[in-house]
Amino acid sequence: MNMTKTGVRETHRLRHADEVYLSESTLRVRALMETALTDRSTLDSLFFSTGVVDRIERCFNYGCSIVGDSNMVISSLDRLLVSRFPVRAECFIDLPNVNATAEQLRVTRAEVAMEYTLSQPGPKLIVVGSAPMALNRLLQMHHSAPLREVVLIAAPTGFANVVEIKERVWESGLPCIVARGRKGGVALAATLCNALLQDAVNRSI
Repeated sequence: MNMTKTGVRETHRLRHADEVYLSESTLRVRALMETALTDRSTLDSLFFSTGVVDRIERCFNYGCSIVGDSNMVISSLDRLLVSRFPVRAECFIDLPNVNATAEQLRVTRAEVAMEYTLSQPGPKLIVVGSAPMALNRLLQMHHSAPLREVVLIAAPTGFANVVEIKERVWESGLPCIVARGRKGGVALAATLCNALLQDAVNRSI
């Protein structure tokens, strides 16, 4: 997809149209994010696929892995919130076998880490805040065989190619939350994950 200026304007028009139909669960998470973010345009860049917040809440309550594309994502999660649920917060990018495979295949560690993530059992919330190639590899695998038990937060920041990859995630049919456009980053991805955890805690009280 070529994100021309016309395409970007069209995306913004779609965003404002979509806001009319935001679900109650999405509005709750957006409200939590609004208190954590100083830039309204960053909040407006977040798009939620249908039912994704409720699906993530079920994952937290019944047990899942929260897998980051970087250790920074995982270290930025609120450990107290994580401890309220039967979940594991993990990052596989520094595993020796991941490093060795990436070097052998001459691909990024993030790509190999995503392959390793999908080889692990159980439902997963995959949080990508810095590695667009991790998203690209997930999309390739999804197109080969639809991914099951995976929810995706896609929030790397960047231009051209990164914007395009995030658009492909949004259009993939995967349950996801995507920071569309150039917005994103580790801090945004972790803040969003913490807001989802806080919302699930609030719902359990």
